[in-house]
Formats: sequence, C-alpha cells, structure tokens
Amino acid sequence: MPDKGNREIGFLQKLADRIVFLLTGERPHRRNSGSSFSGLSSELEVSVKPLISGKPRLHHKKKKVWYKGMLNNLIKPVGTQRRRIHHQKTDLLKKAQATDTAKAKSGEVETPALTQKRRVFHHSGRNKRTLANRIISFFRKITGKRKREQRPKLVLSTIRDDFRKALPRETYAFLNSLGFYILAYLVVYIVYQFTGAVVASNFGIDSVLFYYEIYFPIGNASPLWSRFNIIAITLASPFISVVISLVLLRGILVREAMNPQLRLFLLWVAFHGATYFLGAFVAGIVTSQGFGYVANWLFLNSFFRILISLIFLFLLTVTGYYSAVFALETIPPGIRQKRWRQSLALGSRFILPWIIGGLIIIVAKYPNSTPQHPNIMVYDAVVIATMGFMVIPAFFNYKAKPRSLVERPGRHRRPPGILISLIAVITLILFRLAFERGIHLIMNFSVDVGFYR
Repeated sequence: MPDKGNREIGFLQKLADRIVFLLTGERPHRRNSGSSFSGLSSELEVSVKPLISGKPRLHHKKKKVWYKGMLNNLIKPVGTQRRRIHHQKTDLLKKAQATDTAKAKSGEVETPALTQKRRVFHHSGRNKRTLANRIISFFRKITGKRKREQRPKLVLSTIRDDFRKALPRETYAFLNSLGFYILAYLVVYIVYQFTGAVVASNFGIDSVLFYYEIYFPIGNASPLWSRFNIIAITLASPFISVVISLVLLRGILVREAMNPQLRLFLLWVAFHGATYFLGAFVAGIVTSQGFGYVANWLFLNSFFRILISLIFLFLLTVTGYYSAVFALETIPPGIRQKRWRQSLALGSRFILPWIIGGLIIIVAKYPNSTPQHPNIMVYDAVVIATMGFMVIPAFFNYKAKPRSLVERPGRHRRPPGILISLIAVITLILFRLAFERGIHLIMNFSVDVGFYR
C-alpha cells in the first residue's frame, strides 16, 4: 500500500509540471516517482531559466472559429486584402528599384534589380473555372477534339490598301457591265414588242411601236378584239423572251470556248429574257398590264394569281442561283482566289449594274405624253426590279465552281468599260429619238394555196 507522503509528493510534482507548462509551454522531463522534493525545486529552477533569459514564450495554436473568417470577409473582402497586399509589394519594389538606381549612380554596388526583371505577382484572384468550361473540357477529353486554331486576321490597313488597288479595275468592270446591261435590255425589249406587233398583225390589227409601249390605233372598244387574240398577243411576247433565255442558258453559255465579254453580254440577255416572262407575270398581276391580260382573260382567281406569282419568283431565284457559274466565268481567275475579292467583283459586275442601269432605263423611258396604257411605266419598273431575284442569289452561291476552260490569262484583259458604257448611253438616246414619234407597222399575211390550172 503506497505511503501518504509519496501521494503528496506525486500530487505536488504534477502541480509543478502544470505550472511550468503554463508558463513556458514546455513539458518538463519527469523523473522517477521516488525522487525527493528537493529535486522538484531544482527542476523548477531549470525550467524557469528560459523564461528569465528572455526567450519568447510559445503559445498554443488557437482553434479556428467557422464564423470568424466569414465576418472578416464581410468587413474586409478577400479581393480588397489582396489588392492592398499587391499595392504594398509594388511600392516596396519601386523603393528597391530607386535605391538600386541611386547606388548604381554612386558606384557603390552593382544593381541586379536593373539587369534582371523582377516578377510582380498579381493577386487579382484565381482563374475560376465555371461549370460550362468544365463540361466543355470534359467533352473534349472524351471526343478528342481540340480547340480550333484561330486563323490570322487581316490587318485593317492591308485590306484598305488592297481595296484601293482593286477599286480602279472594278470601276472599269462596273462601267463595262453597265453598258452590256443597257444594250441587252434594248435587244430584249425590241424583240418583246416586235413579237407582239407581228402576232397582232396576223389578226388584222396594226400597231405602233413607241419607246415606252406598243400602241394599237384601233382602240380598246374595237370589234376586232376577242378573247383568243388578246391572250395570244399578250402571251407571245413573254413566250419568245423565255425561249431566248433558255436557249442562251442551256445551249450557248455552256460552251467552253467563248470570249468573256461576249459571255457577259449574253448572260445579261438571258437574265432580261427570263424576267420578261417570269417577272412580267408578277408585274402584270400588280398593274393589270402586259402579261397580266392573260390572267385576266383566263379569269384566274386571286389565290391562283398569287400562287403562280410566287412560283415564278422562286424559279427566278433558282435560275439566278445556278447561273452563278456563268457569272464567275466572266471574272478573271486571279480575282476569284480571295473571297472578299470575288464578292467585290460580283457586286461591281452584277449588283450595281442592275440597280444603276435599271434607274437609267426607267428615267430614259419616261414618256412625255400620256400613254395608251396608264400603268405601263409601273409595269416596266416591276419587271426590272424582279431581276434582283436572279442577280442576288448568284452573289451568295459560294459553292459554284467555274470551269477551268476560261482560266487563260491572255483572255482576261482590262475591259473597255468607258467605251462600252458610252456606246450603251448613245444607243439608249438614239432608241428614244427613233421611237419617240412611233413606228407604224402594217403587215398583211396572205397565204393562198391552189392549182394553177
């Protein structure tokens, strides 16, 4: 059974150890329980010496409280603290560089701060990956797809320089195509009106050709008019126009050996021929003139008129889209290498001539007297406007591949744009002067077959 004195010594020793731990933060080396009380005093002296000698007292790590960090972030956000640290480091770096510069000037010491670049760490926050980025990266890892390589973008100054260099050539091309547009329109318009006059003379009806319409001297109330000959006269002109367009698009323009200038002129003739059939029906429905007499005398209701008009406009769009091959064959092969250059060439050769040429023709054909058909100028304007359904789709057909037959550098020279446009304007003026007073056509067809004796 242990002695009572030994119990008291053990208790006092534990108390002394606890006091020493609280004062110094170190656990004293325990000795055997059988040591005397004097040993305790010597141990206290040894353990207290570090505290008296001036060594810093060690503290326990305090447990982090979960709400303390949240309160600190509310009072001083993490971003603010990081910016403050960043500014402090930047100020210290500037001071160090200033002292190094001063020492270098005085010649005291070499300046590694000036010879080596110091890295400045920006504590603006970590790059946080959003959920969408994680999903995209995971999908790329599974499929093995990588990010697309970014193509180098053209510098704006380079594009401006190329555009300035291409502008004079495209100006000549525009004037050249504008002249062919006007000449092709005059050819198709004369054939269109002359066909109606020939068919009318077959029914004993004479006609007068003006530069803006075909005039019938017998008037609208003549007994010579019938339902059949009205449909035949008004249908013959659009029919011959679409035949010309089909022959050119399917029979002549598909030929390989052809001059680009001739190809451009025939392409405009084909476009005008198509619009004077498909577009003329739409214009006739709107104005009740020209081709619209066929729909009126066939007693078509409004639904079928709108339906046929939409079908004809769709056919114009399809024809223009697939005619982009012929349009590209009129452009030199060097220009077709770049997409923006090709678009510029198509715009200057087809879009602008259609707009500007159409306005010139409408102004030149404006009558100085009241026509027999009151809405005839609106009819012609709508017909010209419907050509947009052909030239605009050709502009957006990027899949069109021109044939290699025309890619001969010697055949593509700078077009005589000014000369062609002057010829077209002079021809348009002469056309108006020649048909201003009207050309009266009286044609008699007499066919008599019988035995001579």
